[in-house]
Amino acid sequence: MREDFAVRGHDIAIRDDILGLATALQARELRSLAFAPALSLPEMTDSGEHINVGLANYIRRMLAERDVEIATLSCYVNMIHPDACERAQSVARLSHYLQLAPEFGTRIVVTETGSVDPNFAFTEDNFGDEPFAALLDAIAPLLQTAHENGVFLALEPGINHPVYSLDRVEDVLTYFGYDAALKLVLDPVSLITPGHDRADEILREGFSRFGRQIVAVHIKDYEWTPNASRLIKPVLPGTGHVDMHQLITIAQSCQPYGIKCFDELGNDMLDEVLRMPWISKYQ
Repeated sequence: MREDFAVRGHDIAIRDDILGLATALQARELRSLAFAPALSLPEMTDSGEHINVGLANYIRRMLAERDVEIATLSCYVNMIHPDACERAQSVARLSHYLQLAPEFGTRIVVTETGSVDPNFAFTEDNFGDEPFAALLDAIAPLLQTAHENGVFLALEPGINHPVYSLDRVEDVLTYFGYDAALKLVLDPVSLITPGHDRADEILREGFSRFGRQIVAVHIKDYEWTPNASRLIKPVLPGTGHVDMHQLITIAQSCQPYGIKCFDELGNDMLDEVLRMPWISKYQ
């Protein structure tokens, strides 16, 4: 697989075994990783809480020995948790990840923008001014930490979060004066609504408006699930509503060899994708 295509480490069913994960990636000729310690090393790190310089160095070395690198470090927390103590702990964890990112071999720390519902059930309450203000308050100290450590805080917008649209993305970037440390991971499928369901158009618009802020793109496919709590569900790329070739072409033309990460490929979907005919042109 080309080095600009990444996968999520936790989409490979190996837990708490860095050597095993590195070997599995090498066997699949995968070289770039979106790494979430909480999900790939749940027991070793106490669900992502206990990461440190030594562990980060060890992980980086084990992966490098098998020609694998961490493209992005994932720290998915709830920055607008309704409980103030939980919210403060989330910001503190993100700050710690920003400090340690270089030891993992990356400068990009990725997170979503949270929910007023602790269980992340869909709610339009996330779209109000109060959750948005809480998010801005959480981001401000994190940007200072990012600057101090020469790293990027990358936000992933999504329809069930306070940053739920490209216009809301612009609101965040404008508030912080397009801060050089504030970046985006753009997942066009996560911004799909019934009235705006073309992932390629969302991606093209995103690059047109925020090209210099985007540090990675998520590649995935979907089907509608109108009678479920979630309007869409991820499916095997190339079998749903997304034109995968068009999506990748847009990403490649806007950011040659930029990070393109396959997303939500659980239940052995990753190996199925790697066997699909359409992906052979990218190997």
